[in-house]
Amino acid sequence: MYQKRPYRRKIKDQKKSKKKSITKKDKLIALFSFVGLFMTAAFLAYRMLFVGHSHVHNHKSDMAYELVANEEVCMRNNSYRAELIPSVSIKNKSYYGCCESCTDYLAKNPEERYALDPISETKVDKALAIILHPREKGISKVYYFSSKENAKKFVIENK
Repeated sequence: MYQKRPYRRKIKDQKKSKKKSITKKDKLIALFSFVGLFMTAAFLAYRMLFVGHSHVHNHKSDMAYELVANEEVCMRNNSYRAELIPSVSIKNKSYYGCCESCTDYLAKNPEERYALDPISETKVDKALAIILHPREKGISKVYYFSSKENAKKFVIENK
């Protein structure tokens, strides 16, 4: 009976030492946690530096125009709607119309899918355009731009 005690202590000591060691599973969890945090931080830094605020995105009360989403513009009538509207997909691009007849018209008439940039006077695909809308109530007209820089120039020139 005296000999069993040292044997039991060895087993207990081995169990304790196993609990303190770092396993491969723990290392993998730490690695994935680090990579996840790093990717999140990198994404947030990118958003702050490159996608952050611009003059077009500022929604100040003195600003005459606001940037609007393509989903809120009837691209046949070139009018702003304060709601999401139906779309038609043509060559992996989405064009929006306020009703079924507008989306059908956009699908059948390719020339209706383009607009003229008021600054550069170049042809702009409405699905890829930057769209501005006057902030005044009752005005639904929209303007299509080929770049954010052109939209900024338009806002500055039309204050």
